[in-house]
Amino acid sequence: MNTRVLIVLALIIAGIAGWFFQQQGEIAPPVSMEATDVDYEATDIKAVQTNEKGETEYEMTAKTLTHNPETNLDEMSGITMNWEPSAEQRYRIEAGSAAISQQTGELSLSGGFSLVSEGNKDAPDIEPIKVTGSILKGNTKSGQVYSDAPVKIEQGMNRFEASSMTANLETGEYEFGQVAVAFTPAERQDKALF
Repeated sequence: MNTRVLIVLALIIAGIAGWFFQQQGEIAPPVSMEATDVDYEATDIKAVQTNEKGETEYEMTAKTLTHNPETNLDEMSGITMNWEPSAEQRYRIEAGSAAISQQTGELSLSGGFSLVSEGNKDAPDIEPIKVTGSILKGNTKSGQVYSDAPVKIEQGMNRFEASSMTANLETGEYEFGQVAVAFTPAERQDKALF
C-alpha cells in the first residue's frame, strides 16, 4: 500500500473517532485531591466537657461532629446536651445543629432548639420551664444564653410567646422581651354573691 492511502485512511479513522468522542457528552473533571477545611470528623458522638477543676460542665450526644480549623469551632448536628451550670440548676438542650468553641465556651444553636430546665434541686416542687425557638446563642462558661428570635415558653399550664429572651442559667433567671399572652377568662355567671 501506498503511504498516501494510509494517511488518508488514518485521517478518516481519526475523524470518525472524534465524532464518536464528541457524541459521548461532557467528561466529568477528575477528582480533586485538595486539602479540606476540616481537621477531623466523627459520627455518633458521646462527649463530656469538664472545667479546669475537673468538674463536669456538660454531657452531650450528637449525630455528627466536624472541627473547622479556620473558625476553631466544633460544628455538630442533632445534638442533645445535659448542662449543669451550677449545683442547683440542670438543663436539657436539644437542637438541629450547633457550633461550640471549646476554648471560649461560645455556643450557637440553630435549626430549632428546645431548652428545658430539669428543676431546681433546692425547690423540686417548681414546674420546669421549657423554651423553644429557632436560634439560641450563649456561653457555656458563663452560663448565659440569649435569643433575639421569637421564643415560646411553657411552665405547667402557663404558656406565652416573646420576641426575645435572655437567661442566666446558673441562677435560673429569665428575661423576656415583648411578651404576648393569650388569656381566656372563666365564663361570666350571673349569680347572687350572698
